[in-house]
Amino acid sequence: MAPKALPTLGPRGKGALSTAKWALPLLIAGARWLSENPELLEKVKLQISRLLSARTSTIDGMLETITVLRESVDYLAGSADDEAEARQARDWAEQLDHCEQAAKLLTAPGAPSKERKALKKRIDALRTEIMASFIAEQGEDATAERSATT
Repeated sequence: MAPKALPTLGPRGKGALSTAKWALPLLIAGARWLSENPELLEKVKLQISRLLSARTSTIDGMLETITVLRESVDYLAGSADDEAEARQARDWAEQLDHCEQAAKLLTAPGAPSKERKALKKRIDALRTEIMASFIAEQGEDATAERSATT
């Protein structure tokens, strides 16, 4: 008996899988902070919902994602506790600048889809890194605020 072939994912299935690739690590990393600081849930949900609405499969979606990530990086830079965190925020800001420039270049007619896919991968990786750090920093800041008031 021949093995049964797995069905291919349709467009919606691919989107859900793509979202799961970056959202799952965020949820795992943020679960501890969110359980200790339930007031952060709304802030984090807002950022994640903004990222979910911006699909990186289109150039406009990429640019919108970069804008949301830039806001998170600005927060991280402003709340950096040491030079390493500040340097990381500067590095992310620079990478987002490069991604934004590349996305704008890809709006030209005849832009290769290979480059678009590579940029999408890069933005997805940045999204995971930045949002995990954003959630952790929100948790650290909330813990520090709570400690200062008690």
